[in-house]
Amino acid sequence: MPVRTDAGNIEHTAGDLPVLRPDGAEVRLGSVWAERPVVLALMRHFGCIFCKEQVSQLRRIVDGIHAEGAELVILGSGSPQMAGFFAEDYAVATPVLTDPRRAVYRALEVRRPHRLAFMDPRVALEGLRAVLHGHWQQFGNPDLGDETQLGGVFIVRPGGDVAWAHRSAFAGDRPRNDEVLVALRRATRSRAA
Repeated sequence: MPVRTDAGNIEHTAGDLPVLRPDGAEVRLGSVWAERPVVLALMRHFGCIFCKEQVSQLRRIVDGIHAEGAELVILGSGSPQMAGFFAEDYAVATPVLTDPRRAVYRALEVRRPHRLAFMDPRVALEGLRAVLHGHWQQFGNPDLGDETQLGGVFIVRPGGDVAWAHRSAFAGDRPRNDEVLVALRRATRSRAA
């Protein structure tokens, strides 16, 4: 798994990038980490079976994220309207943003492989697991986002320092909740020391 614990500072490469709220309003990405640490979860697209499962899992640790003085921010690549539907469908009570141009994905060096990469047997196994948990894939609607984009999870401190990063190696590759919480605790405690 491509996890880096010292990923540098992204304030200058990603902080000024515009992202959209579900209402279509533009915000500066760096504003999400300006006041507190953020667990920034980049979803592949809003119809992604793996993303639906990941958000369902991440919702379980929102209280733990908040207990560390941080916020969970979900970022997709679809239309603002689809971001709103996604937040509503999955009862997401934390910020959901979108980057239809995928500039944030490029700035954070998140992979966008060739479609043949989705033939990886790990993708099929993760997909089966997600289906067994009640999630379904949606295809063919460009408003959902880029179907070939991979995701990632980043812990970003105020000022743009990335304390921890997980860039997905394949569709369905994501960190476990306990890994995210441990990394967040380390990031918030090391900053306080």
